[in-house]
Amino acid sequence: MTPQVFFSTGAARGVPLVEKLVHDIDEQLEHAIDAGERARVMAIVRQCLTATLAGQAPAAVDLEDRLTVSYLKPSEVIAQGLVAMSQATLYRAVEDARFYCVTPRGRAIGKAFPAWQFVPPVPELLPPVLQQMRLLPSSEIHAFWVTPVDAFDDLTPAELLAGKPFETRATLTAAQLSHLAQPANERQARVIALLAGLPSRSSDLIS
Repeated sequence: MTPQVFFSTGAARGVPLVEKLVHDIDEQLEHAIDAGERARVMAIVRQCLTATLAGQAPAAVDLEDRLTVSYLKPSEVIAQGLVAMSQATLYRAVEDARFYCVTPRGRAIGKAFPAWQFVPPVPELLPPVLQQMRLLPSSEIHAFWVTPVDAFDDLTPAELLAGKPFETRATLTAAQLSHLAQPANERQARVIALLAGLPSRSSDLIS
């Protein structure tokens, strides 16, 4: 059975809140309309409130279907079978903007690959975006991918492209789930549009 994290507090509060609101509204309408009409109105009110509050409850996140925030050495990418390449071919893939790498923290040289980019379907969707980022330093490329975006309801471009949340995100709102459920080509197009819409490609704007 796939393990999941459940956050039921919001959902548990939803039913009592609906009943309280229905009761309060019913009292306000008691002397305004007759009992029969009031019952029909309150049935509609109850239905609308229940649907709205249920849609706002945090959703569970599948622990086995999320993006890792870890970094991999080139040798680890090869050893884990994440690409069918030699190390030299993997480096050429970076030069061809199929993947990207960063300099490990605390080091002046060396390469580390953010592991999220090897999670399907990312390898198929990533290159067209990276092609438009070829002149950017690797630190700015990574900052773009992992910075939450208001237009994506606080999802990062990496999460939207993958259609999966990062492992550090415990819950998802209904709006975020809607973004992630879009077809892959639409998610990719939205990320490309975000990149193209940036007024500048400077690190001040995307990091």
